[in-house]
Formats: sequence, C-alpha cells, structure tokens
Amino acid sequence: MARSWLVGGLLASMLLAAHPVRAAPREAGAPWYVPDHAALQFAGSIGMLAAGPGWAFLDEQLELEVLVGWAPRAVAGADFVTLTLKGQWHPFHVTHREWSFRPFTVGAAFSYTFGDDYFLTLPDRYVSGYYWFKTALRPALLLGGSAGRPVPSLGLRHLEGYYELVATDYRIVQFLQNPSTVKTGLFTLALGARVRF
Repeated sequence: MARSWLVGGLLASMLLAAHPVRAAPREAGAPWYVPDHAALQFAGSIGMLAAGPGWAFLDEQLELEVLVGWAPRAVAGADFVTLTLKGQWHPFHVTHREWSFRPFTVGAAFSYTFGDDYFLTLPDRYVSGYYWFKTALRPALLLGGSAGRPVPSLGLRHLEGYYELVATDYRIVQFLQNPSTVKTGLFTLALGARVRF
C-alpha cells in the first residue's frame, strides 16, 4: 500500500512540477532542457498509468518524453514501476479552426522495469540461453495519432489526446515465429493526453 501511494505521488508531482516551469513556448527564450509539455498515459506496455515531462523540437515534429509508469498487482499480477524514454516523429499535421490533428505518428520507446524479478543479465539461477531477451528492458515500436486545441481559459497553450499502438520486441519476435501464440495480437493500445505550456 505504501508503495502505491509513493508511486502515485511521484506521478502527480511530475505533472504538477512541469507546468510552472514554463508558461510560454520555447521561442520565449527558455533553455532547451526545460520541459514544454507533460504527458499522462494509460496502458501501452509501460504500466497502467505513466506520466512525465516532454520536450518538442523542430516545430514540434520531434518529441522526446521521459515517463514513470506504474501497474498495481490487482491489474498486472505484480506491482511494478517502469522508466520509459520515448521518441516520436510527427511528419505532418492538419489544422481546422482551432483544432490541430497529427494523423500519423511513428516512434520508438525503451522501458526499464525495476524489481528483483527483472534483469539485464541472465541470473545464475537460469542456464545459459534460457532467456534470449532481457526482462528488465523492453524496446518498442509506436504508431499513432493525436488531436488537440488551445485551452487558454486553463492557461494551456495546447491540450491534446493521443493514441498509440505499441509493439514490443518480445511481441514482434513471438508474432513472427508463431502468430497463434500471441493471443492478444501484435499491438497493445495506449491512450493519453499531453498538456503543452
């Protein structure tokens, strides 16, 4: 229970801490390392909930996010915390009135899962070659899109909702070797929101 409160507090503080740092777009002279948005994500192979700061580059065509994710034992069968580095490319966007749509997004993510049950090097308790993958590290490919608009009444430059189809390295290999063993399919679905300051 204490761990759940700790993780929940960490996620909430990351979102709240990112907002006051910057009240204007990067062009206003803020250093590159100051986040210009925060993301909150549900599912997508990085925990049931994940949140963290993000940075946009090249007129918001490229984005980098660092997310801390958490999944409770009741949902995932084990209580775990992840740290994810996510990079995305939005090749184009469409605007209609106040709305902005990014119908096609591609990206990659690397997630590290904390805990004794996950490893980067094969523990001594397993024979060599027992696992071909590192259980603590999950690279993934991302496909998705988003839609959003400014919300000046809340002091937000932009609020957008997004979806992502996430395929981890493990799912891709299993799917290519024997598709029938991947009962839930190649992709998992992530839903999220980004707040731009």
